[in-house]
Parts: sequence; C-alpha cells; structure tokens
Amino acid sequence: MADETQSAPVAGAQDQNATQEPTKMYVYYYSNPDGATKDERCHAIFTEVPFNVVPWRMHKEAPAESMADPVWDDKLNSGLGAWKENSGTAQGQILAEAQEAIANLKTKSNELDKKSAELDQANDKVDQAVKAMQQVQAQSSQQNVAMMKSFTAQTQNTNKMLATMQQTLAMVVKAVQNSATPEASKADAPA
Repeated sequence: MADETQSAPVAGAQDQNATQEPTKMYVYYYSNPDGATKDERCHAIFTEVPFNVVPWRMHKEAPAESMADPVWDDKLNSGLGAWKENSGTAQGQILAEAQEAIANLKTKSNELDKKSAELDQANDKVDQAVKAMQQVQAQSSQQNVAMMKSFTAQTQNTNKMLATMQQTLAMVVKAVQNSATPEASKADAPA
C-alpha cells in the first residue's frame, strides 16, 4: 500500500477541529518517463483516500532518496517496473533540452540583431560623415577650379596689358629717338 503519513490539525482552527483525530494521508508517486522536467518525471501526490487501483503513471513505491532524478521504468523488475536514475534519453527531456537550446540561440540571435542594428546605425553615421566630406571636397575643388580660371584670366589680362605697355613704351622710345635726332642734326649744322 502507499506510504502513509499523518498530519496535524491546522494551526488556529476552531475548537471543534481541535478534538478531531489527525487525518491519515496516503502518498503516491507520479512518473512520466518522457516528462520534460524533473517534476514531470517524478513527484509525490498526497491524498486522504487510498487507491484500490493505482492510476496510470502513479506508483505506490517511493524512489530511493539517493536518486537525483528518478523515473519509473516499466521494463525493470521482470516487467513489474521499478525506479531508476534518469538517463537523459527520454524524448520529452531531449525535446526540453532542445527547446532550451533553441531559446538560448534565439536570445543570442536577438542580441546579435540588436548589435547589428547598432552597427548599421554607426555605419550610417560614418557614411553621412564621408558624404559630407566628399561634398566639402567637391565644393572646394569647384572653388579651386573657379579660382584657377579667374587667376588664369587675370594673368592673361596682365600679360596683354604688359604687352600693350611694352609696345607703347617702344613707340615712346622710338618717338623720343626720332625727335632727338633731327634737333641734334640742326644743332650740329653750320649756320
């Protein structure tokens, strides 16, 4: 029969409860070999009513206290079943571990997505800065080209003015020489 325990009356109960005899409790052990969690593979169930026929997946025998993760195996004890240490090969447990691994991967994936978004934002800022620098460089180049054209035009104008001044000076020099020569001739001539 199932383990029997006795419980004391509830503290603070009315006087009539104080005269009642303690209730007899029966303990059964539920085990789902494919359970995803340790509690699904083995946990105690307490009842005041004994079972004549033990329900499916419930057992009267308690697992050994030395077992860390007990599970019921129907194949043991000549087919009568017995408690054994969980081997971790139950489908439910494997599925639970896989789901936990998937959840961890999703968390890491979300973290990577977040970091990737932050990196994308940083890259966008760098791209904007590079574009701004390129625009400044383009404007600077345009200004330099315009200044070079202006400088070239001014140089050409200066050269033309110098050429004109040289021609004018040459004409003045020639005129001075021509005018100085006839007077000098008149001065040298006998009167």
